[in-house]
Amino acid sequence: MHFLFAGAVLFGGYSWLNRGAQSEPMPEPIRIGEGEARWVRETFSSQWRRDPTPDEMRDLLTTLLDEELLAREARALGLDQHDTVVRRRLAQKLSFLVEDTVRLAEPGEDQIRQFYVEHAERYRSAPRISFRHVFFSPARRHHAAAEATAARALLSSVGSDARPTVGDPLALDDAFTDIDPQSLSSLFGPDFARSVFALPVGAWSGPVRSAYGPHLVRISSRTQGAVRPFAEVKGAVTEAWYGARQRALKEEYLGTLRAKYGIVWDVSARPVLMDAPDRQTGP
Repeated sequence: MHFLFAGAVLFGGYSWLNRGAQSEPMPEPIRIGEGEARWVRETFSSQWRRDPTPDEMRDLLTTLLDEELLAREARALGLDQHDTVVRRRLAQKLSFLVEDTVRLAEPGEDQIRQFYVEHAERYRSAPRISFRHVFFSPARRHHAAAEATAARALLSSVGSDARPTVGDPLALDDAFTDIDPQSLSSLFGPDFARSVFALPVGAWSGPVRSAYGPHLVRISSRTQGAVRPFAEVKGAVTEAWYGARQRALKEEYLGTLRAKYGIVWDVSARPVLMDAPDRQTGP
């Protein structure tokens, strides 16, 4: 009995002395306040073009509360660690926050004009040509390219206004007016477009091969591309300026983070990451 009484006293005293160490601190409660309610209501209204009903609002706040509970417990269990989807989503969200800061300040007219001058080639209109072509079908002719070459002399002797009487039908127009390289490429293929835009004006040339086969081509006119006036492209220049500033700001921010956290490439990673920016190699 003495030993039992002494043991009870010892255990009771130990428990009393260590009562603070044994109890875990209460977690911070999840608070759903006016700000959360306003965010839920505005999100619903922007999606459905109306305010939520009281029942819908109650369901939305309950869903938000459930998400907060599950997210907090998931973080407590470490489920956010080593998860590619979570890591990418967090990185994407922070990138958006960094890039959106550029929109807080409107660029001045001088800044936009300077950007326009420095990148004038971006705003050059596409060159255009007008031409007529004669197609020689490889499906109908065993030597389509050779026959096209032979027909070139005949076409050259005919007046420019005369309609060619040689060639084979093709499910495309035989003449095009003021067409640009991209449109021509979509019809005949990029190689044909590049070759045709390099041909001289006023003479039958070729054969030039397209996705369908060989063609003889006569360019009647060519208009070189020119830089469009600033007033015409101001909107596009402004958006391009924002994009350039966002990329620059993000790179600057990443540089700050590299300096803050440091980077150590493992020995096994060196052969793959020899050109990594601002790298620091560890043992």
